Amino acid sequence: MTKRRDVTSGSARARGVDRGKRATALPKDGRGTVAAQYVRCGKSGCRCLRDALHGPYFYLFWREGGRLRKRYLRAEEVDAARAACAARRARDARRRAALAASRELWRSLTARLKEVTGDA
Repeated sequence: MTKRRDVTSGSARARGVDRGKRATALPKDGRGTVAAQYVRCGKSGCRCLRDALHGPYFYLFWREGGRLRKRYLRAEEVDAARAACAARRARDARRRAALAASRELWRSLTARLKEVTGDA
């Protein structure tokens, strides 16, 4: 049986973050992006020191308070996190399109008003 390694950071352990509660620590609004990374384990004589890195391991990256944050995603969390990120990007794209349309409408209305009032 393979022993699972706790990937909770030292500072999270010091704050008392439990592994079971970490799933709720994901940003609920889909901020960020999911990325795969390959890592070296640091053991002497391991194959990752020469050529074949371990992985892929999936992480969620997001910005918080001006800092880049990173959290390991379990295999069962990857699809949900990707879907949340994609939904957020789609929502942001719709908001930007609506904002651009309203700005264009405002420009056309002010131009029409100038025509009607005779302002140059």
